[in-house]
Amino acid sequence: MSFTAGDEFDYPAGGSEEFGDEDDDEEDFMHTGGEAGDNSVMSNGGAPANNNGPCDGASKAIDWPSASVEDLVVLLREPEHREKAISSLTQIKKHGRIQDLALHIWRSISTVFLLLSEVLSIYKSLTPEKLNMKDSIQIHCYLYPFLETEETSKPFQYLRLMSLGVIGGLLKEVGDPSTKVAVHCLLESGLFPLCLKSIEYGNELSQSTASWIMSRIMMQEQGLQYCCEPANRLCAIMKVFNDVIEKMQDEPSSLVLKNIIQCYVILSNDPRGCLLLRSFIPPILTTAPYIEALRARPVTLKNLQNLFQKLSMGWGPNAEAVARSSHLDR
Repeated sequence: MSFTAGDEFDYPAGGSEEFGDEDDDEEDFMHTGGEAGDNSVMSNGGAPANNNGPCDGASKAIDWPSASVEDLVVLLREPEHREKAISSLTQIKKHGRIQDLALHIWRSISTVFLLLSEVLSIYKSLTPEKLNMKDSIQIHCYLYPFLETEETSKPFQYLRLMSLGVIGGLLKEVGDPSTKVAVHCLLESGLFPLCLKSIEYGNELSQSTASWIMSRIMMQEQGLQYCCEPANRLCAIMKVFNDVIEKMQDEPSSLVLKNIIQCYVILSNDPRGCLLLRSFIPPILTTAPYIEALRARPVTLKNLQNLFQKLSMGWGPNAEAVARSSHLDR
């Protein structure tokens, strides 16, 4: 089955509401963060205080896996080690090896300034002749913490939506060679699980934008292969989609359904995806509330009909239910 990215799969726009800036209660931007003997701040010219740590002062050899947070914070001051140190701190945060990592970094000497400098350093390349895809992806990685949060309050929803909107700007042109580069870089940087998380915890616009990004990634061969291998990754995608669809049964969102159904259609083009869809696609999509919600989107409604027909060997009753629907025949 073929598919196109026509008018039905337009890029969702962000919300129009605005929210005010919150007052910053911090009186001192460069907090020294520690009393005497606090290992979170080290001196000695940027070298770790512990001579037996992962940094050898003589050979400069670094044992990254065993590096402590204190060592990594110090290594942020060294330009040649900064990127690796940021990556290692990200892994520590991801695996929950330390509590309040953000406060630890905030209270260390000059660290926030160095991280801001790292962000600002890219601006010198912000011209069409110089900015390349690699530099663009590096900028987007700084938005990932806004997608990792499970907070659902309004300010976090705005941050989540705006971050997804910026990232989605890389994927607007399906046939553009740069889109393939963008998909590769986004997958390598771990965006896909963050999109799933945004669908789980985001509002309607965030869910729509995240699922739109996922559909654009799946349109590329590398993206589709990433989703279907290994099988547990594909099962995780199906589970998140199914949960969202079932939660909206009282008031289905055609905006979110449009992009999720598009993802289903693309996945059905892969034999592994088609096989799992026969077991995982929610039959609730064939019920009246969902059909009614999609009446204003005839292309999506037709895609849903074709999808169930394609899966009819394993989903005979549901395919017939969709085919019998008067709405689908219009």
